[in-house]
Amino acid sequence: WRLADGAPVGDPLTGHTGPVYAVATGALPDGTPVIVSGSGGGFPDYRDGTVRVWRLADGAPVGEPLTGHTGPVTAVAVGALPDGTPVIVSGGGDYHYRDGTVRIWRLADGAPVGDPLTGHTGMVNAVAVGALPDGTPVIISGDSDGTVRIWRLAGRAPVGDPLTGHTGTVTTV
Repeated sequence: WRLADGAPVGDPLTGHTGPVYAVATGALPDGTPVIVSGSGGGFPDYRDGTVRVWRLADGAPVGEPLTGHTGPVTAVAVGALPDGTPVIVSGGGDYHYRDGTVRIWRLADGAPVGDPLTGHTGMVNAVAVGALPDGTPVIISGDSDGTVRIWRLAGRAPVGDPLTGHTGTVTTV
């Protein structure tokens, strides 16, 4: 949508076979702006569960859909490894298929960066990329069980214990 007047820009992006739950923006290593989207289907038929990347300029898909979550992809974010490599961070799951993983993918080619991050007990509803005070890149993830977890983006180690205290689902971080 054009911000100035709300008019659509180009045709809708098509390719997901289920509802789109999450979107983020980023850039490929060459600076090309992209949209990242995460999708899932409706219970019990999860028809999608993919992450897709699209060029912002023309809506063309970039590479193949990223697969690996066992349920819907409910959260996506874009960040960078300490060496500057752009990455996608995705979270997945729902109340029936509690994937509960956070996955990291290289934005340039969709290759996974290490194994999925595990430890959440429900659906990962929210992911964000930030930095510790010393500049160390981290992932922040929120779960339907009310916890927030922080992970080092490089090495994927947890930072401290899960943050607790929420009495309900964490939907944004």
